[in-house]
Amino acid sequence: MKFFNKRKTERSQPVTEADTEPEPPLPPPIDVWRESEDFQTLYCVREPWAWVMSYLKHSKMEELEKPADLPTNVAAAKAAGVEPAAYTPKTRRRRQHQHKQKVISTLKIEICSRSRDEVILAVHGNSSALDGLEDKDELVRTMQRCRCEDKHLSPPSTLINWDVTHEECLNVVGDKMPVLEENHDKDIFVVLKEPMGSQGDGIFFVKTAEEIHEIISAHRQRAQEEENFLDKLIEEKNRIPSWVLQAEVTPSLLIRGNRKFHIRTYVLIIEHLEWTDLLETFVYNRHEVRVAGVPVPQGEQGRDRTVHITNGALSNGTERLLLDEVDELKDMGLKEKVELFVATTFGRDLVKDIAGRIRVTADDSNPNVRKFVVAGLDLMVTESGRIYLLEVNVNPAAPKESTLSDKFKDHLIGFMRDLTWTVTGIDSPNFLLVKDIMDQHGIEH
Repeated sequence: MKFFNKRKTERSQPVTEADTEPEPPLPPPIDVWRESEDFQTLYCVREPWAWVMSYLKHSKMEELEKPADLPTNVAAAKAAGVEPAAYTPKTRRRRQHQHKQKVISTLKIEICSRSRDEVILAVHGNSSALDGLEDKDELVRTMQRCRCEDKHLSPPSTLINWDVTHEECLNVVGDKMPVLEENHDKDIFVVLKEPMGSQGDGIFFVKTAEEIHEIISAHRQRAQEEENFLDKLIEEKNRIPSWVLQAEVTPSLLIRGNRKFHIRTYVLIIEHLEWTDLLETFVYNRHEVRVAGVPVPQGEQGRDRTVHITNGALSNGTERLLLDEVDELKDMGLKEKVELFVATTFGRDLVKDIAGRIRVTADDSNPNVRKFVVAGLDLMVTESGRIYLLEVNVNPAAPKESTLSDKFKDHLIGFMRDLTWTVTGIDSPNFLLVKDIMDQHGIEH
């Protein structure tokens, strides 16, 4: 099987002192979106993105139902002496975090000669570079492990065990809740995040240790009553995740009539095991803005979830916009600030930890595949313009087509086109190398 799997750019050449002879020239990249009689493109896509691919695919592209049916996976399974459907990577950590067996990666794509006897290029979105960071508690642990707490990348946070006792909860939380330095409110709320919560479910605004213990205890009781729930959780995660008690991002920047919002942007990591630093990281420059459907009331006393949950799960009035459409944000230069924040966070502050994930899970079970991972980053901004990372959504889902404006549909279609170009070796003007961004600002990496 021939396999040409290196980016044809100067930065993509591995830097080692031993390299004395130039590598032979590589064939030019193949544009998967350009129909050709010479090639066929086979792909698997996560189901929420199927409608996006339906706008892009042409007659020489074929969607496969199972990743195991892709040619490189069939070949690897045969080499391992197992049936394709039974073939899975052997790495222990890979198995733990790959409930991607149930929720497949965003995209796996292979370009084949028309005879299908030869795979020209294979790229799979199953890199382990961000494994675990979709778990709220693991993101906190990673920030702590990388000593990022003083860099204010994420709101100050405390981890609380799922089975915490009343006394332990009082000791862990104490009298002082995590709070942002710029929050001078006398009446402090903090955010309690359920380990397995999503779409705004499992988010609680609390003020006391008593409230915290009451919520955690109620959830623990339900978990213990559900048959095999904890056993399944341990099997999937190799642990029981912790609750996260996190400072509320306040005073938060408000837009469009006193409404809260968060920014969704995308980070892309492509593995290069032959390189010294193992990876190449990009940030997408067309940032999304998700605006709460209900404005923050003047003199607010409590925390109405429809006001403070901005992902659309609790309000039909939530807007999905692009940052370039929001003059209030454009005028403050937020686009450039977001890109620099992502570049320094993932290209400098967390890069060793990310490379370590790749190194630990590297295996040669399918060496003819270039691996990548894409994640949606949820960011919030304070009145002073400070940006905080709230969540890392690995292999994010696309919204339902019926809920979107034509402009936002075009945005997501463009995102998938740009993503596919970038991972297959064609430069896209919308995916920016984080190293280039840092170089432009004179930041070492």
